[in-house]
Amino acid sequence: MERSNAGSDIEKRGKLLLLAALIAVAMFLNKILQKDTTVEIPRIYLNGGLYFAISFVGLLWSFNFQVKLKSVLYIIQAALFVFSEAIFIEFFFFQKFNRLYEALILLILLTLVFIGNYVAFLMANVFNVGLFKNIPLIHVGRTSSYLLSLLTIYFVTFSFLSSNLPIYILLPLIVIAYAIVVYVHYLNIGIGGGDQIWKTILTGLVVLTLFFGVFLTGNSHEIVSFVPVVGYFLCVSVVSQSDIEYKERNVFFYLVSLAIFFFVAVFINLLG
Repeated sequence: MERSNAGSDIEKRGKLLLLAALIAVAMFLNKILQKDTTVEIPRIYLNGGLYFAISFVGLLWSFNFQVKLKSVLYIIQAALFVFSEAIFIEFFFFQKFNRLYEALILLILLTLVFIGNYVAFLMANVFNVGLFKNIPLIHVGRTSSYLLSLLTIYFVTFSFLSSNLPIYILLPLIVIAYAIVVYVHYLNIGIGGGDQIWKTILTGLVVLTLFFGVFLTGNSHEIVSFVPVVGYFLCVSVVSQSDIEYKERNVFFYLVSLAIFFFVAVFINLLG
């Protein structure tokens, strides 16, 4: 029985490696083979949507379709990371730096994308397996979820801003993306029920307030995108603390640090 489980785990990891590699290679082959030096914004999001769909279906296949309804959230989290990664690479790297076509730089970026995809897929696999049995790797999955959620917030914020979307489209997309990322991560770290909902709302309000505050002062996308990431980082740091006294002692420090960072970011954004 143990050999059977070990064989199944090896098969899953092999599938996840293959899926991560295929998506990474597809991203860069698509860029190398395209005729135009720039890509229209709708095409960028279409490509990102295709990578999302491939990741979603590919993860179901990698899990041998042994999933529960709750597994869909974990799969969506990993697929959303791939989506955000794909559109961020297009907006931040391919659109800005022509030197990216040099082989060495392209190879390094390809490797980083592969590693990021594989970590996201492994995380989804850990949480999916955790629905069926207790596993020690669940803490590793939670750490991965934290890191990937930070990256996803930065990627989607930067990409949406770079798209020059109308404000009535930009803001709902930002709200939806933040809500999904925060909600699923709190689910991953074991927060459930009413606590999960109000903590998601509170964290979302803090992150959105920081985003709006910097967004309205300038258009330096790199700075604007980084501020909500810091807000999310500090909010999750407070929420995940189990020691009440330790949490209360550090809330004031976090608030002061966040306020200082916010005003510094606004100042830099105004100069930009």
